[in-house]
Amino acid sequence: MSDLAETSESQPILPQTSNPQVSIFLFLLEFVILLTSIAVLIWLILTPKSPIYIITNVHIPPLHGRNSTSHVYVSSLVAMNSTSNHTRDPSILLDLIFSNPNKRMGIYYKDIYITLFHGDVHIGSKLLPGFYQGYNNATTYEVLVEANNQFWKEITNGTIDLRVCLENAVKYKIFKSKTKHHQIYTEAYVPVGSNGRMLERRI
Repeated sequence: MSDLAETSESQPILPQTSNPQVSIFLFLLEFVILLTSIAVLIWLILTPKSPIYIITNVHIPPLHGRNSTSHVYVSSLVAMNSTSNHTRDPSILLDLIFSNPNKRMGIYYKDIYITLFHGDVHIGSKLLPGFYQGYNNATTYEVLVEANNQFWKEITNGTIDLRVCLENAVKYKIFKSKTKHHQIYTEAYVPVGSNGRMLERRI
């Protein structure tokens, strides 16, 4: 009995060794998870956000200060325009803000096309020259659009509902490189009261 005990105590204990294939697999898994986390972080930082276009005010000077009989005034104005070649079409003034929401990317704007409609009737158009805008920046524009005579014929009660359409293309500046052009089209519906001022804005 004692011989068996001595024999069992004298047997060496072999150290446990890990499987090398399992270690390599765990290392590769950790490496892949690290690369994925870095890629997601870079994507979140470098994914460009589209510029924000805001209409802060609309003003139609010929409508400003008119009373409840404004439609009579408009009819007279149309008649005067039709009989005089020297009368300039009334203008619509838009106050716009172009905002860059990106934290680390500038924006190169190509020429900006602004078109106004009243229903399906084309009122007028304006072309703004392109410009560069730094990140976390906002640019204000006063845009004067010449309205055609057909626009005034559509007004019957001294109030109008403008549809403002904006179309352009932008490039994003990421560090020292530029992205390809991204086409942008947006529109807003802007009711204007008989005083020639914007009542509210519906996007």
